[in-house]
Amino acid sequence: MNYFELFSLVPHFSIDLSLLANTYRDLQKQYHPDKFVMAGDSERLIAMQKSTEINDAYQTLKTSCLRAQYLLLLAGMDIELEQRTLQDTAFLIEQMQWREKLEEFRVEDEDEIADFEKMIIQKIDDLESDFETNRQKNALEESAECVRKLKFMLKLQIELEQVEEKLFD
Repeated sequence: MNYFELFSLVPHFSIDLSLLANTYRDLQKQYHPDKFVMAGDSERLIAMQKSTEINDAYQTLKTSCLRAQYLLLLAGMDIELEQRTLQDTAFLIEQMQWREKLEEFRVEDEDEIADFEKMIIQKIDDLESDFETNRQKNALEESAECVRKLKFMLKLQIELEQVEEKLFD
């Protein structure tokens, strides 16, 4: 089943997250395994499978990077398990510089850390926008490249949060 169809959504990158959450709750109410405790084994199994499918679909669609990856999958490009590296040399150099910067942050660099965090958020926004633009043009490889970069930026964001926790807790 197509996740967008399951949630009665048009397959777009930009979706209404509150509508997604509301539909998720409605579907879970309808198919939650607890409602089928007194049902037969086959009905309980079907309910459990449907509930799992609903959970998987929701987790995929609520997260921009997973949603982008899923849209690529629907278009015939599966990049989930690929080991391909980025070909953008400038981005690779930036990656190295950003990682070095993460390692160098100290408690007294609070303003610089805040600026770094803003830069990451802006890059994520730009990559999401670039993804949607490329996807609308059916430029799958360019869209996939945006997702690869987006994955890195989201990981960098998590690593920055870990650095902040270590420095400020």
